[in-house]
Formats: sequence, structure tokens, C-alpha cells
Amino acid sequence: MRLLATQSHVVHGYVGNKAATFPLQCLGWDVDCCNSVQFSNHTGYGLDKVRGNATTESQLDNTLQGVIQNFPHDYDALLSGYLPHAESIRLMGCHYAEYKRQNPHALWLLDPVMGDEGELYVSESVVPEYKRLIFGPDVGIDIITPNQFELELLHGSPVTTLSELNDVLHGMHRFIPIIVVSSLDTRLFNDPNNIFIAASQAGKPPVILRVPLIDSYFTGIGDIFSALLIDRIYKQRDELNLVSCVNDTLNVVQDVLKVTRDHSPRGVTMGSTLMKESELKIIECRDLYEGPGEEQGLQFKYKVLY
Repeated sequence: MRLLATQSHVVHGYVGNKAATFPLQCLGWDVDCCNSVQFSNHTGYGLDKVRGNATTESQLDNTLQGVIQNFPHDYDALLSGYLPHAESIRLMGCHYAEYKRQNPHALWLLDPVMGDEGELYVSESVVPEYKRLIFGPDVGIDIITPNQFELELLHGSPVTTLSELNDVLHGMHRFIPIIVVSSLDTRLFNDPNNIFIAASQAGKPPVILRVPLIDSYFTGIGDIFSALLIDRIYKQRDELNLVSCVNDTLNVVQDVLKVTRDHSPRGVTMGSTLMKESELKIIECRDLYEGPGEEQGLQFKYKVLY
């Protein structure tokens, strides 16, 4: 299996392609990376401690063009994550959509990385570009993994009740077959001790999964989540059980976070001098990525939304 991933790269630490590549390789994937940025480290160290550059429009365009022209049928899956500006999203979208037209069997997971908890990480110009891509005709995106804030940005209005969430997901399924909301506002459930995830497949009622909160500071969680999820969905694509795929992915992510927490000092926050000790333990967790299997795995399913 071969996958093309377009997202961020850091020299030190584990976010973006650095968080996604090794777990996918452990699962049997040959991963080709196109880096949307190259930074010294991630922003968890503090914005004043990040050096490097975003890939320019012409560099990203030329790189993706060369890869797809030279290897027009090589990829079984496409993964896209952090892209720093609207033009990089447009270019990635054009090249990935063209590849999908030529290879409709390929699976495309898009993580629309824009922000979280009401705060944008990127330029506001990114929002309409993602909307054009996700809601465009015949683009070919199979899966998106927004958090609730990103889902609201895409939809254009807040989601304040489970009924509204159900309606938003139902409407977006006209364009996207699979939507996994990677974190929901805990106020929807009045439960700050757990994290809630929505798994939604076109033609089926959405399912909410509940995961115990691990109280620590982590980076790169969304990147490893998307990587593990596309692996599970691809391997089940002929008889897909989305809830099982998400459940298994959550089991592995929880295990990775527990190992990371157990090897990290207490009290780490963004910009902390201890940040270096709190990077995801990607290598140490190399035996965990296969997961415990459906029979042994925890069942996180919480409720079905009708």
C-alpha cells in the first residue's frame, strides 16, 4: 500500500508528517511526503522559538505536479493536513482531485486544519478555500476529520445542540461520504471529564463516542489520529464499519497518549521549557499501532443520533 501525504514537517518533534509517517509504515504503508511547511519545531515551544518557512506556491505546485505526473497510478490513499494559506489548499486540492479522477479507487482523507476552541491557527482566507474544496462538485474527497470549531467554520454557523449537529452532518453528507468530528464541545454533554467524537457515514445515523480525558498537554494528536483512521478505513473499505474503525483508532491514540504522559514531566503547557520532554512517543509506541483488535478493544460508543 502506498500513500501520499501533504501536510507540515518539523525537523524536531512529532506533528504533521513526522507524526503520521512512522505509524503508517509500521502498518505496512509506503508513505511519500510533500511538506507544506518546514519548521525547526512545532509552535508548542512558543511562537518565538519556531524557525523555518512555508513551502511557496510554486514549490508546492511543482512538487505535487512532478509526483503525480511521474507516478500517476501509484497511490492507494491520499492524506492532507495542515496547509498554511489559501493558495496551498487550492493547489493541493487541484492535484489531489485530478489524481482521484484518474484513480477513483484511491481513498482521500482531508483534515481541514484551521483552529480549535474558537481560535484560528491560519489566515481567515483559508476558510472559504476549504469550503470551495469540500463543497465543490466532483472533487472526490472521501473523508474529512474536522473538530467542532472547524465544522462550524465550514458550515457557517455554531452547533449548540445534538440536534443541530445531526442536521449539519446530514447536510454535509451530500458532498462528503464520511465525516469524523475529532472533538466536540463538552458543553453539548455537560461532561468535562471526557472527550466526544462523532462518527458519521452517509445514509446512517451518526454515532457519538466518548473517550476519557487524559489531562496533559499534547501536540500532533490530530495528525496521528487521521493517519491511523485512513489505515483502518482503507483496510475495511469493502465492508466498512465506520464506528469500529473510529473505535480502534481511539484505542491506539489513547494508548499512545498514556505512554507519552507516563514518560513526560508534569505541568507541561504551551511554551514550557519542558516541551521537549512531552513530544509524542512515536517510536516507543511502535508495537501499539496495530491496535488490540475489535474483541479486546475498549468500546467507546456513547449514543446514536437520530
